[in-house]
Amino acid sequence: MTDITTTPSVVLTQVDASAIERELARLWSTATEAEHAGGAALMRACLFNFVVLTDAAHIATMTAIVARLTALRPNRALVAALSRGEKPAISAQRLEAWVQAHCALIAPGQPQVCGEQITIIAPHDAWAHIPGIVLSLLEPDVPVIIWWGFDQIPGDPTLTQLQSIIDRLILDTARMDGVTAALRAAQTLIAADVAIGDLAWGRLTAWREQIAQLFDAPPALQRLWSLERIVIEHGARGATAALLLAGWLATRLNWRITERRGTGVALTRSDGSDVLLEFDRVETASADSLASVALLTADSRFTVTRSVSGDHLTACAMIDGLTPVKRAVHLPPLDTAALIADELRLAQHDPIYEAALRQALDLMECLAMPTIE
Repeated sequence: MTDITTTPSVVLTQVDASAIERELARLWSTATEAEHAGGAALMRACLFNFVVLTDAAHIATMTAIVARLTALRPNRALVAALSRGEKPAISAQRLEAWVQAHCALIAPGQPQVCGEQITIIAPHDAWAHIPGIVLSLLEPDVPVIIWWGFDQIPGDPTLTQLQSIIDRLILDTARMDGVTAALRAAQTLIAADVAIGDLAWGRLTAWREQIAQLFDAPPALQRLWSLERIVIEHGARGATAALLLAGWLATRLNWRITERRGTGVALTRSDGSDVLLEFDRVETASADSLASVALLTADSRFTVTRSVSGDHLTACAMIDGLTPVKRAVHLPPLDTAALIADELRLAQHDPIYEAALRQALDLMECLAMPTIE
């Protein structure tokens, strides 16, 4: 496991770009002096600017995530937190800020790789100053990644003012209130040419991999094009994941939405035959996750099921007349820092996610229509 250390926060008496830069210079000068005095060797690194927009109540959580992300991809983090009354001592128009460093020992005998974090807390009346402060503190010539850490739908003027400099915007549509509103907000941003990284999509990677691998063998691949029914079971807050997975299946297999049918949706395959897509809400240990996916034909059943403990997926292919094939794969902990790091593998737009998102929105519209008997 990578060792991660974080320096104590250095609170600023003055909050402006020049004061913050001076404090950062002092922070690194102190670290260098400690190194020369026989302390651990340090290497300051910055692969990208990481701007976090969040609530003041979540600063500790976000700082822990930034520290873990620094171990994976060193960065300059700018955490801008909106105070909603958690700190009564912060009066209107007053900002509070501090700086700190996160260092990770990647390998024994090597220098510690360090990134820096600037945290700024602003009350409502001073939140309008955040875009200007952020812009003045960005490291030049490296990408700008913004993480929307609020639970509500993106729409803050702060994000709008920063939109032109965003290389990638990280969202988590599964954590936002309202499935439809969250996915529509993501689609609106994409239409404005913002490259979206959705952590809800990242959590589906293992599911998509296991579904695809079920059809590696020729007998299974032959049945991929004759699927008749798809059943996706999800937890109480797992509708976003279920819709995105269904959207991915429909776009990859070139299915067209036909009509709502009962509690599901009828789609048309490329050969003109129907596929019935159904969503079932079930009780799961992880309420925001999928529970299982079943893909059925007249003579076969392909399933991926999450274990009760949530630590592995079981994939099973059962074809009449053939020996069932079953395998269990470890499902790694879905650490937020690791999910963000995975999203940063793409420099710009993710066309597969964007296609799945469009289809998920179409599925939602169809499900909202009256049942056609």
